[in-house]
Amino acid sequence: MLDTNDISTKGFRHETKLPLQRQQYQELTPTLIGMGLYPRRTYADRRVHTIYLDTPEYDDYHDGVSGLSRRSKTRFRWYDEETENMMLEVKRKKNKIGTKDLFRMKNPSELIPRGQYLLQSLVTTNSAHFPAGIAGLYRPMLEVSYRRSYFELKPGIRMTIDQEIQYRKLSPTVSCQMKRSPVDYVVEFKYSMDQKKEFSDLLRDLPFRIFRHSKYVVGMDTVTVG
Repeated sequence: MLDTNDISTKGFRHETKLPLQRQQYQELTPTLIGMGLYPRRTYADRRVHTIYLDTPEYDDYHDGVSGLSRRSKTRFRWYDEETENMMLEVKRKKNKIGTKDLFRMKNPSELIPRGQYLLQSLVTTNSAHFPAGIAGLYRPMLEVSYRRSYFELKPGIRMTIDQEIQYRKLSPTVSCQMKRSPVDYVVEFKYSMDQKKEFSDLLRDLPFRIFRHSKYVVGMDTVTVG
């Protein structure tokens, strides 16, 4: 169990994902407008970089594949090329409800923890507040990169769109090349616990299938093919 000292904890929220292929995505905006929804851009696009950690037994991966109602993922994340502002995130989910524990990293050397040695260096730099258990139990497994766009459908109901999704295998050795995701776009709706009915009413007629999607699981499957 991770030590949660010195954690900034986000509130629980609903997270609903909509994986789309290119042709389906081209229908998304006209469909939303036809439903009377006009997504408002709230933030400039950013390149999101993520490094997922897991145990040598791939516990988090297997939990994601099996769809356990309670599961977690541990990852480093930074935006654009701002590696000095790297965060460690422990994301916890119960069905479609999620929350994140955030740890700010000191990264003056702008290390990217693609390997165990670099992970240990980052741990040493942040030993005063790094969560207990990560360094000994986890190792870097997968790198993910994508471009994210940010919108709001209604007050409190946000929509992000991820595209140009690529994966890189990090264990047992670091792959030289990124692999393109088999899923072209991932649309995600995020809203508070008390907006569940409002969200359901808002997108009741959305003609796309909403189902569980994990970039970590899809990425691991992608980089291990062949």
